[in-house]
Amino acid sequence: MADTIRERHERRLKALQKERNPYEAQWQELNDFIVPGRYRKGDARDPKGINGNKKIIDNSPKLAHRVAQSGMQAGLTSPTRPWMRYSITDKDLREFGPVKDYLYEATRRARERLAVSNIYNCLHSGYGDELLFGQFCLILTRAGRRLHGILPPVGQYWLAQSQYGMRVDTCYRRVWMTVEQIVGRWVAKPNSRDMDWSNVSSTIKNLWDRGNYDEVVEVFNAIEPRSARDPARPTKANKPFMSNYWEAGQDRDKMLEVSGFDRNPLIAPRWDVVGEDVYAATCPGMDALPDVKMLQTEQRWKGMGIEHQVRPPLVAPTSLRNKRNSSLPGTVTFVDEQSVGTAAYRRAFEVNVPLGDLAADIDEAKRRVDRAFYADLFMAISTMEGVQPRNQFELTQRKEEQLQQLGPTVERQHHELIQPLADWVFYQLDDDNELPDAPQDLQGEELNVDNISTLYQAQLAVSTGSIERMVSFVGNLAGARPDAVDKLDVDQAIDEYGDAIGVVSTIVRSDDKVKAIRDERVQQQQAAQATEAAAKLAPALRDGAQAAQALSATDDNGGPVELLRKLGIAG
Repeated sequence: MADTIRERHERRLKALQKERNPYEAQWQELNDFIVPGRYRKGDARDPKGINGNKKIIDNSPKLAHRVAQSGMQAGLTSPTRPWMRYSITDKDLREFGPVKDYLYEATRRARERLAVSNIYNCLHSGYGDELLFGQFCLILTRAGRRLHGILPPVGQYWLAQSQYGMRVDTCYRRVWMTVEQIVGRWVAKPNSRDMDWSNVSSTIKNLWDRGNYDEVVEVFNAIEPRSARDPARPTKANKPFMSNYWEAGQDRDKMLEVSGFDRNPLIAPRWDVVGEDVYAATCPGMDALPDVKMLQTEQRWKGMGIEHQVRPPLVAPTSLRNKRNSSLPGTVTFVDEQSVGTAAYRRAFEVNVPLGDLAADIDEAKRRVDRAFYADLFMAISTMEGVQPRNQFELTQRKEEQLQQLGPTVERQHHELIQPLADWVFYQLDDDNELPDAPQDLQGEELNVDNISTLYQAQLAVSTGSIERMVSFVGNLAGARPDAVDKLDVDQAIDEYGDAIGVVSTIVRSDDKVKAIRDERVQQQQAAQATEAAAKLAPALRDGAQAAQALSATDDNGGPVELLRKLGIAG
């Protein structure tokens, strides 16, 4: 007997759970020692980190994580500045006016659609998970015409990647839903009071009938490529990517929903992976964990040392055992006069904690944690010594070496986050007929996504510096050899520099517009030269006309003397 859809899903879910198990112990430690509440083990009654600060004494790692999280959002996908643009490979065609305008307008509309969605909020939270656990998973959906993102907590999903490991294409996740949510989505019919209870268990119906609308129920969702489908049937159950829901632990042949997506809805960037692993092998949180543990231990030691000095353990004579006595400041303990010499409180033992050395070691541990989270890089402006940089270029020049350390991570974010997200938004615009009319020249051209985020531009600081040095060198050389300027293609230098710093394409004219402007300027110069030449030639023509008139007159009167007189040469 063939397996049902649900049986296949549950079998694969067990395999995915087995693959993720080795990572869970470390994720729990990262959650407990750095940012409690971000890892959910799956229990619906989990307090979700409300009382999760029991292992944290020094919150410096949490602050470093927060700085890095904000830095990733501002540096990679800031809502306030361009961070991606659509482009094509053909450079000449890319500089063609209509094509350039189309790419700019498509980019602008994509950013506008993202700005009114919740995707930026999801990305900000996702960067926190990636910094701490090494990856996050974002599910791209629609809420009517509005783009919508779903960010399941770490611990509530299981991943698998495509055949060649290029991108995550499978996500099984646990969803905790109330009875009211389940009934509203899968039982109640739209625009009707009718109820269809055929896809839910009797447990749901009984809870609904008893009025337990807020009772939490465990539901699973499977998103993965659909291998067996009929492309000729454009139904939800035949879409390229399936998205199926079922209620955990109930009737094994029932599915809450069998649906799907037209394209891969999963965005799951990893910080760094080894081989064909699905989950990240390392990330800032993992790198910082040993120092975080040592930091908490040393802070505990320092606190104990200070407490031993401020509130030391005391010894007192047995004569005070049954008498009123107190060691609090300002209190008085009454003793007999003959016992004064032996009744004093004394320290039980001397504690000489080298607090200075301990504090220095704690500061060093904090610096290592900051370096692990790149917090020192993201806080470069506020912590930089000397005169503060006035612009992003100066900051980039000062921190170029540190910025290069983020290069591999930024490249991975481009391939696993920025590019698939921009592609997905483009297809949504196309589905909604919100893209501008494409020029005929773009037929057959493959659309690319350029990363123009702040962090990516920082990686290009070397290229912009080389362009500036080259232009400066040629300028200096032209002082001795003016023809050296002929070697420099100024137009291409401007284009390359603009691309490197991610300048808005509309402020750099396309090659055809530049050619038209220069042709018009040449025509104007030629017209001006012709006018000037005509003005210079007019007196000569006037004198020539007078000479011709005088010559004709001499033919009547005769004699060269008369000719010279008419020309004003002879009196």
